[in-house]
Amino acid sequence: MIIRVSEIPEEGLYLDIKDERREFEYSGINLKLSKPFSGFMTVKRASAKRVIIEGSVKVSLILICSRCLSEFEFEICETFKDEFFPVEDFNYTEKELSKSELDMLFYCKDEIDLSSVYLEKVYLSIPMKPLCKDDCKGICPLCGKNLNEGLCGCDRKSLDPRWAALLDIKEKLIKG
Repeated sequence: MIIRVSEIPEEGLYLDIKDERREFEYSGINLKLSKPFSGFMTVKRASAKRVIIEGSVKVSLILICSRCLSEFEFEICETFKDEFFPVEDFNYTEKELSKSELDMLFYCKDEIDLSSVYLEKVYLSIPMKPLCKDDCKGICPLCGKNLNEGLCGCDRKSLDPRWAALLDIKEKLIKG
């Protein structure tokens, strides 16, 4: 949804987020949604060119656990408040940015894509290593069984021969 800054009324805009897509791309991966995007946004002009967008977005994603590889539902609920400035007014001289300048967002050609505002918040809320639960046991490295469903019976106590030399050093250190 794209809005033109010059067309924002003085009292601002109140918009409901009703994005019915069932999947979207994130870092080259298509993520499925179990519940569509929902929420709201208020769009106000703080000055002739400065725009403040506040709101909340909620979505439920279907992620794959990085330990056991099973699918699980992950809910994201984020609130946000962003300030936009026209990129044409930005001074591109090389200098150290202040803390307030690091949080500045820009729009180009009098337009702001509102879907990119809430999608950014969702992208930043997706965990790098998603887990179905904090104490996920993962999969057996020998047979591949999901250990959350029970033990597999594999003998995982056998030592990888590549680590045998370290075990010898450990035993020598213990003996003194």
